[in-house]
Amino acid sequence: MACGFTHILAIWTLWHPNYWTSGTVKALTAVISLSTAATMIPVIPEALTLPGRGELEKAKADLEQRVLERTQSLQLSEERLQMALAGSGDGLWDWNILTKEVYFSPQWQQMLGYEINELPGHISTWESLIHPDDKPSHMEALALHFQNSQVPYGFDYRIKTKSGEWKWIGNYGQVVTRNKKGDAVRMSGTHKDISDRKQREQELAESLSEKNVMLQEIHHRVKNNLQVICSLLNLQTQSSDPHIIEIMKESQNRVRSMALVHENLYKSENLSKIDLENYVQDLSKNLLRSYHSITTSTKISVAVPNIYLNIDTAVPCGLIINELVSNALKYAFLPQQQGEIKISIFKSDDQDMILNIADNGIGLPSAINIEQINTMGLRMVMALVQQISGSLSVNREAGSSFTIRFPEQV
Repeated sequence: MACGFTHILAIWTLWHPNYWTSGTVKALTAVISLSTAATMIPVIPEALTLPGRGELEKAKADLEQRVLERTQSLQLSEERLQMALAGSGDGLWDWNILTKEVYFSPQWQQMLGYEINELPGHISTWESLIHPDDKPSHMEALALHFQNSQVPYGFDYRIKTKSGEWKWIGNYGQVVTRNKKGDAVRMSGTHKDISDRKQREQELAESLSEKNVMLQEIHHRVKNNLQVICSLLNLQTQSSDPHIIEIMKESQNRVRSMALVHENLYKSENLSKIDLENYVQDLSKNLLRSYHSITTSTKISVAVPNIYLNIDTAVPCGLIINELVSNALKYAFLPQQQGEIKISIFKSDDQDMILNIADNGIGLPSAINIEQINTMGLRMVMALVQQISGSLSVNREAGSSFTIRFPEQV
C-alpha cells in the first residue's frame, strides 16, 4: 500500500509540489521493505530446499500408488476374510455400542433361517432372539469383558431361528475400540453354529451316566457277593477247634476289607478313585468289632487327609492294613493295657505314598526276621507290598512301626 501511494504522490507532485509528503511516504516504504528483507533472511535456506514442481509431481504419483496398493491390499484382506467365513460357515457381527447399531453378516442371518437384510441391524434384534435362561450369564460375561479386554469373551447360548426352534450358537468377540475414558465403543466377533457339537456332548453325557450307573451296580453286586462269602465263612466258624475259628475269622476280615472297597466306590461319585480316609475308618471299626473280646481298651486313630487311590492300589493297601492291624490287635498288647494303633497315609516330597501303621505295644519279637517270614499274615503283607511296587521297613522301638513306601498309581 505504501509503495502504491508513492506512485500516486509522484503523479500528484507534477501539479502540486508536496515534496515533503512524497518524501515521507517513500521513507516509510523503504523502512517496510528493509524490515521485510531482514525477516526473509532466515527463511531463505529453507526456501531453497523446497522441492520443485517435478519433484512434487513425482511425490504425488508415489503417494497415489501407495494409496492404490493399500486399497488393493485391504480389498484382498476383506475378500480373504469373507472366503474364510464362508468356508467355516461362521457369521460376523460388528456392534457400535454407542449407537446400538449392529451389522449382521449374511451368514449370521442365514444361519438362523433369515434372508439377507431381513433382520434389523440393532442390538434389540439380538436381545429378542437369545434364550431367556441364557441371557443373565451372557450379560455377566459381557460386562466382565467390557471392564477388562484381557478377560476373553466367549459364550455358548441358545438363539431362536426363524422357524421358532432353538439353535446352539458359539459367540466369540473382542472390544476393538475404546474412548479416552476407557469405555468400550465398538465390538466385533463371530457367530458359530454348534448344535451338532452340543448334541454329541449330550449323547456322551447320557452314555457316561448310563455307564456310571452300570459300574455302581457292578460294585454293589461284587460287594454283596463278598458279603455272601463272609456269611458262608461265618457258618464255618461253628466249630469247636479254636484254630479253625481263628483262620475263618481272619479270612472273613480279608474278604470284608475287599468288600469295603467296592462299597465305598458304589457310594462315591468318582468311580475311578476311592476316598482312603472313609475306607480306613470303616476298616478299623470292623476290625475292632471283630476282635472286641480282646481289644476292649484299644483305640485306633486314622490320619489320611485327602488321599484318593484307584481300586488296583486301594485293595492291596486295605489288605495290608487288615493284616498288620489284626496282628497288632491280637499280639501287640498286654492284658488290660491301654493300647493305641495309629494308621497314617500321606504323600512325600518326592510324590511317593507313605503308609505307616504303628502301635505302642510290646514290640515285634527280635526273633522275627522280615526278610525270612514264616507266618501267613506277614508273607501276605510282603507279597502285597511287591504287588504295588513298594518297599517295607520296620521300626521296633517303642512298640512296632511298619512303613510302606509305594508310588502313586495314576
